[in-house]
Amino acid sequence: MFTFTYIQTKEELKDAVQEWNSETELAIDIECENNLHHYGAYVSIIQVSTRKKHWIIDVIECKDIDMFIKIIENKKILKIFHDVSFDIRILQYQFKCKVKNVYDTQMAALLLGKENVGLGSLLEKYFNIQKERKYQRVDWTKRPLTADMLAYAVKDTAYLFQLKEMLEHELRAKNRLSWIHQECNHFEDMDFSYREQTYRDISGVKSMTPKERALFHALFDERKKIAKLVDRPVFMIFTNKQMISFVKNPPYDIKSWKNLKGVHPVVRDQADHFASIVKEASTKEEELPDVKHKKLTPDQYENSKKVIECRNTVAKKQGIKGHLLLNNEQVIDIVVEKSMKGIRQWQKELVQDKINDILRKK
Repeated sequence: MFTFTYIQTKEELKDAVQEWNSETELAIDIECENNLHHYGAYVSIIQVSTRKKHWIIDVIECKDIDMFIKIIENKKILKIFHDVSFDIRILQYQFKCKVKNVYDTQMAALLLGKENVGLGSLLEKYFNIQKERKYQRVDWTKRPLTADMLAYAVKDTAYLFQLKEMLEHELRAKNRLSWIHQECNHFEDMDFSYREQTYRDISGVKSMTPKERALFHALFDERKKIAKLVDRPVFMIFTNKQMISFVKNPPYDIKSWKNLKGVHPVVRDQADHFASIVKEASTKEEELPDVKHKKLTPDQYENSKKVIECRNTVAKKQGIKGHLLLNNEQVIDIVVEKSMKGIRQWQKELVQDKINDILRKK
């Protein structure tokens, strides 16, 4: 059990920030709401650790955490995360910031070729610590948070310094320490924009008729409005599967909407509104916009297959996933531009000569 400071006020945060500013490294994690219990995605608590002390920022109670945001934007302080992509996406979306100087222990594990790279798996492997899975889906917006929930949360950062050191020891033994440094430097160039789901992202929309698609779009937008109004995830209003059934067999009249089963009560309460949406949408048609993909010539397509085969062979020999060595977007850029520009040095060292041979062949 780790002792920690629970931050609920601006003054408490100010005291903690003074300590953090004197550090060169911080371990950071977040617990958030992500359309599971409520509408939207937002941070509930932020866990912060130094090598000796631990803190939990109650973002919902504290509200103004600008002082912390300046910490994560401070390039002089290394921020250690586990699986940066989601945490950074939410932080940057909610607080309109740019997280700088990041280290990802999950990436370190991936570059070692480890199969189970979740934090729970790694804590169990290296520290014989088991994380309670039940807290992964709890409502972190409820207050007060229980002692068990807080104890669970603080573990997420308490071990990150030691985990980083252990993984780097293994990377050094495999001559891969430069790999993780290059990947972490690359994070600052990556787009971590948070993208909300659109109706076109739902499976089955492409195969709909234009009339069905127009109704689906209208219901999708209305579901989102109501979910926000009642502060519930959209799937609690009605599911995607239900919405698809509505467009195949539309409930046209008020009575049909009032008698619907398995939907949020607000849907039945607003039966007249939904009936009018169906009526209005039934007069419309909607085509999907053309999505322009980068088209390859026959030669480029053949080269892309050869590059992917080469990538997979080399990656297998190194004991890592192929997409880590080169992702598909990098492959396309290579065969189109006939250049390794933008590829990181460790990747070049493994595949550049082989790929150049492929591109030179007619």
